[in-house]
Amino acid sequence: MATTQAGIHHTTGITGDAQANVDFYADVLGLRLVKRTVNHNDKTTLHLIYGDGEGTPGTLLSFFAWPDTARGRRGVGQATEIGLMVPQESIGAWVQRLLSKGLAFGGPTFRDGGSTLSLEDPDGLPVILVGVHDAPAGRPWSASTVPSDMQVRGIYHVTFWTERTDESGHVLGQRLGFERLDDLDGMRCYRSGAAVGNTVMVRDASGFWPATGGVGTLHHVAFRARDPEHERTILEAVRLDGLEVSQVREHGYFKSIDFREPGGSLLEVATDTPGFTLDETVEELGRSLTLPPEWEAERSDIEVTLPHISLPGEARRPTRDFGWVHRYVPGRGGLTLLLLHGSGGDETSLLSFGRRVAPDASLLSVRGRSLDEGSPRFFRRFDALTYDQDDLVHEADALARFVRDATGFYGFDRDRLVALGYSNGANIALASLAFNPDAYGGAVLLRPVMVLEHPPVTDAGGLPVLVVHGRQDPFLPHAGSVVPYLRRSGAEVREETLNAGHEIGEQDSAVVAQWLRSLELH
Repeated sequence: MATTQAGIHHTTGITGDAQANVDFYADVLGLRLVKRTVNHNDKTTLHLIYGDGEGTPGTLLSFFAWPDTARGRRGVGQATEIGLMVPQESIGAWVQRLLSKGLAFGGPTFRDGGSTLSLEDPDGLPVILVGVHDAPAGRPWSASTVPSDMQVRGIYHVTFWTERTDESGHVLGQRLGFERLDDLDGMRCYRSGAAVGNTVMVRDASGFWPATGGVGTLHHVAFRARDPEHERTILEAVRLDGLEVSQVREHGYFKSIDFREPGGSLLEVATDTPGFTLDETVEELGRSLTLPPEWEAERSDIEVTLPHISLPGEARRPTRDFGWVHRYVPGRGGLTLLLLHGSGGDETSLLSFGRRVAPDASLLSVRGRSLDEGSPRFFRRFDALTYDQDDLVHEADALARFVRDATGFYGFDRDRLVALGYSNGANIALASLAFNPDAYGGAVLLRPVMVLEHPPVTDAGGLPVLVVHGRQDPFLPHAGSVVPYLRRSGAEVREETLNAGHEIGEQDSAVVAQWLRSLELH
């Protein structure tokens, strides 16, 4: 059962640095960011989609931003390369552009009747610019950083590595509507339709190592279906081949199915309609975050957690690590919250909490540097209640130094900086306050325990501190000395015990928000 020829819809890769990804695809290559959204299975994953001026299927490159994912490895069972079509007469201009950007590239090389330039994106994904004679005009983008006569016209090819070339070819030819052409550079070549591009290269990589997904690799390649009926036809045909295929999934901009072809690569079939202007006009495409309707109520939480990006020409947020992985989100008010996560969290864990309790505050969220238990913490421990005192003191001092450096760089008022820590984050905040009370304007300690074996004698000078316990928290018996110590040090302490366990929730939000409003730090 052959299907009507349709071609490539989009590719989806994985990036570890969303801003570097934007700089490459939107600035260097001049593609339009046609949609900034989230993975429809994971609202914490930023999903960037690039294309031509109107987001036409066949021109679309998308990326999941997974900042903490390891670099992948190209190998068997994976799409390994993207070819992008440009006018043949623009190859010389592209050489000059890449040189002016300081990018390494290979070529020009003559291939398949035109010239090619080989380069890699910032994550190491191979991208080939393929010069095409009489390239289609396409739908250029007037605001592109690249002149219209040399803009990318769409996806020319993708390359798959497989150990089962016949079976992989069967799916392409009999299920996805591709016709086999003459071999090219030792690879089987398939094309959909008479137009240029829409080409799939299949490399026999027998004996090579298997692919490992991760940053710098392609997650999947999607092929076009005219409409849902066409897609269902493909679904049933693939099932007849004995392949496991998903049910039809609704993504808003298109419906899709996905399956692994016999060689192991993940394929998707996506409908052309309704397209990316479903919720935005052509002029509005990519300017702001769009969300599935069911997540609109959580917009503020989602927006503050996702990586921030700036398009070409837009102002950049200043960034510097100061030895700590962190996220800075400027606010409209004078208050700044230093957010310190619990064990196993990271710099995104408390961003939504911080935004809820102080909607106008700037947020400075920090990742702990200890990984001795396999996930981020702020200091080492020997067991659940025995802590490495040398490491604790060192990191407490280092955190205070970070705050001083960040104060000057980001320009917030340290007297209006409140350290807000949960669990392990509350404990490092307590230790840092103990040794450096002048580094902070206040503190919120959620589920703290006393981690210092010999806490120093400190003059906290009336520093406002909120301590919030959970009545059912199994660590509560170990928190008894926290408030007395702070009061002996001269802190102005408010203590609350909620009907809760160790986890924080809406009760904590309400108490913290009310306490912050009572301070004259805004």
